Amino acid sequence: RLGETSHLTSSKRVYLSDYVEHGVPFFRGKEISELEKGVVPDDVLYISREAFDRFRDKFGAPASGDILITAVGTLANVFRVRKDQEFYFKDGNLVWLRAVKENSEFLEHLLRFNRPLVLRSAIGSSQKALTIVELSKLRLSFPTLPEQRKIASFLGAVDTRIAQLDEKRNLLEDYKKGCMQQLFSRKIRFKDDTGNGFPDWEEKRLGEVFSWINTNSLSRERLTEEGGQVQNIHYGDIHKKFSTNFRQQAEHVPYVKNAVSSDFKPEQFCKVGDVVIADASEDYADIGKAIEIVSLSETPMVAGLHTYIARPKPETIQSGFGGYLLRSKPMRRQIERIAQGISVLGISKRNLEKLTFLLPHPDEQRKISDFLSALDRKIDLVGQELNCARSFKKGLLQQMFV
Repeated sequence: RLGETSHLTSSKRVYLSDYVEHGVPFFRGKEISELEKGVVPDDVLYISREAFDRFRDKFGAPASGDILITAVGTLANVFRVRKDQEFYFKDGNLVWLRAVKENSEFLEHLLRFNRPLVLRSAIGSSQKALTIVELSKLRLSFPTLPEQRKIASFLGAVDTRIAQLDEKRNLLEDYKKGCMQQLFSRKIRFKDDTGNGFPDWEEKRLGEVFSWINTNSLSRERLTEEGGQVQNIHYGDIHKKFSTNFRQQAEHVPYVKNAVSSDFKPEQFCKVGDVVIADASEDYADIGKAIEIVSLSETPMVAGLHTYIARPKPETIQSGFGGYLLRSKPMRRQIERIAQGISVLGISKRNLEKLTFLLPHPDEQRKISDFLSALDRKIDLVGQELNCARSFKKGLLQQMFV
């Protein structure tokens, strides 16, 4: 039983009047959930040093090897206290495993793997919660301590590799953002193949270089992942998963249920160079988010609900440049300004057409898009490595703990 592996308890309740602007971090359940994912919380509350010392002396404080489990809200997230982590936490929000007799790193992995089992011990009807009493009864299987240490060490090495890949991807993404800012502010300029500078960028309006192609209004309910004859770009997928440089063969694009090509007009089908824009979102980060189609498969593809297709006019935008242009900081600032709405934001074609930008020479466009797409490929490769490492760990856990 879990109650035999450690002492399950909680903490002293801290009232709102105890919070200060700076001091010892004070965690609630949501901070623990973020820490479990390796994210540093950015809106932590604090209690005074005096209050922390008082609670620690009277009730104890989390020490290295202790484990915390979220008990309300998002249940069963697990966090193991590392060395030199001084903090306190809210009573009732977390169950605290102290004086762990087993290898605490192994127990952390075991609890995460057995999250479905932990969740089944929750009580309550509308608002479920984990309790010390029920968690103490939870039955788990443990190998000997030497084997626990070996398993924990091995999984720790895998976790380190996953963290390294995650950090590498984040650094590459930050580098790309910095490069885009420098390129589209013209602080960094490319030269032509003979070493000479390109002409000055020309000011344009979006309506001067793009024309609009009709889209459909098919909702998510009309789409399927199970195959079909026509694929459909949904605005939610632009928000969440599609790459700036969209390659149809590489993306998981849903199909229109029971549709054939003749259901759509020929001009509705996407072409290479089309920029597909999401015209609705619940937040400013995704409103007007755009992808550029740089490669198509043999399957016809259309764009659906809450999307606009902006097709470059002849001899204006080079393939691969339009998506980066629409995601550049100067364009994003303008798009956010023209967004309208309260709960859901929207943008109109008329307002988009008025947006202004500086357009480089076609050859410089090509150099910019080649450079940024090379960075995207590096980011994608690291992302694939990261997914493989996570799948590898998932398989290891399945083999070890089942």
